[in-house]
Amino acid sequence: MSQKFRKSPLAPKSFPDLPYIKGIKLSAIHSGIRYRDKLDLSLITMTEKTNVACVVTKSSTPSAPVLWCKKIRNIGKARALIVNSGNANAHTGKKGLKAVKDTVAHIAKNLDCKSNEVYVCSTGVIGEFLNSDKITSSIPKLIKQKESSWKEVAESICTTDTFIKGSKKNCRIDGKNYKIVGIAKGSGMIFPNMGTMLAFIFTDFPIPKRILNLLLKEAVEKSFNSITVDGDTSTSDTCLLFSLNSSPLNKSIKSINEDRIELFRKSLDQVLQDLAKQIVCDGEGASKFITINVKSAKTYKIAKEIALSVANSSLVKTAIAGEDPNWGRIIMAIGKLGSSVIQDKISISINKVKITYNGALVNNYKEEDVVKKMKSKNIEIDISVATGKECATVWTCDLTKEYIKINADYRS
Repeated sequence: MSQKFRKSPLAPKSFPDLPYIKGIKLSAIHSGIRYRDKLDLSLITMTEKTNVACVVTKSSTPSAPVLWCKKIRNIGKARALIVNSGNANAHTGKKGLKAVKDTVAHIAKNLDCKSNEVYVCSTGVIGEFLNSDKITSSIPKLIKQKESSWKEVAESICTTDTFIKGSKKNCRIDGKNYKIVGIAKGSGMIFPNMGTMLAFIFTDFPIPKRILNLLLKEAVEKSFNSITVDGDTSTSDTCLLFSLNSSPLNKSIKSINEDRIELFRKSLDQVLQDLAKQIVCDGEGASKFITINVKSAKTYKIAKEIALSVANSSLVKTAIAGEDPNWGRIIMAIGKLGSSVIQDKISISINKVKITYNGALVNNYKEEDVVKKMKSKNIEIDISVATGKECATVWTCDLTKEYIKINADYRS
């Protein structure tokens, strides 16, 4: 975890006590990729028959590890995940691809598994060549060393994060308790358009790979695809969901419509949304957590476009940072979308204080009432466009001077 910047005031009080999942081994070390005296390399190994689902960035300039994950994800099997921080191995051409292949080959040989069962993720500075020797020389140590904690692995994947991120949930299915554990990293360059910067979810609930992929895509849409810090999509976004077969069911899952899947889906959604919100709370320089609810839209897509337009507006975000109830900036952000809204039907509230109704300021509006509400660390903007029945929620944070400082000093 980066020590250069103050811990976000929105950070949770502590990292959760994440449970052990049978069949997983965690290892994290300092390898010296970029940082001094920081855990920066982790290896998570899994037993055979582990299924995996993978979603990655939609960026047209993806990193070498993302290209590798895209290449193997249709196989849907996993034995290992290796992650480094400090270097994104992005825009590094053939050298970057070779670094990934060398890493995969060393892990596959040491674990006696197939190369398409080894997932690779990197995060950090873009455009600098990654010295893969530091990774490959560390692989035997990672495999042989005493097991690390979830907390140590979560720390090893961080870059500008000011706190480590984890979440857990239990779900009871067929009389058994199944676990879901997730860790993530992300602070800036957050407008995922897929998943998040990096997020890794593990469960001992055995799910076929086809259904696992559907569940992850659905969960990502309602979580990591519904957050934004600065409107910038990373080259390295990767979200992986691993399902181990360490606690098999009496009757295997056959359909995504089963009641057992619905129980699991609810818990999975809660874990991903918790991690997504933590990323927003660690938005670089953030001092306010912002929820934007859009309702009564013609389609879900329109509702979400409106919410994201407001969430990505620098003018809206700076007004909230300054605790200025300048609701005209919200109207501006909605209006940028053009014909998908009707001005005379727009209604806006901030922290439950009604500001506009049907396209005009409400009677007896008192700005001082909103000013008081703006001092809260949690800001909720409700927008009704009154053109349909669909709704969407997006989470973001304010934009402060600290964001500029962090990103101006990032490589120094």
